Amino acid sequence: MDTLDHFFKTASESIASNNFVKLTLSKPIRKAEGFLNVYVRLVTIDDKEVLRFKYRYTETNEIKIFTFTEAFAEITKLLDEKFRFGTIFSLDQDTIVTVSKKKKLNYRETAPSFKNKLPEDTDSVEA
Repeated sequence: MDTLDHFFKTASESIASNNFVKLTLSKPIRKAEGFLNVYVRLVTIDDKEVLRFKYRYTETNEIKIFTFTEAFAEITKLLDEKFRFGTIFSLDQDTIVTVSKKKKLNYRETAPSFKNKLPEDTDSVEA
């Protein structure tokens, strides 16, 4: 697969400038597996900013916490093996990456979908 450097740079810049809303991985490669999508939110745990992944399946949800480095490795793996779309939602713009069947990446930027940050998520965190 091509490099996701542009995608991660955009995510890092939106987090650093306090404009990051969320990141979503969608359009599963194999729908029969029941894996719907992944929502990634920035959360603070023990005074440290980390990324909380909510893995959405047809029957259940699973939550995991990652550092930034771990999160980027997980996103790379998920876009390589499980999903075709990744979207970074920020207050400035939305950045969308699509992964073709031949693992080629295509980027596009659109007007922001959100004008305000989302409220704090109340889902429990399962480490």
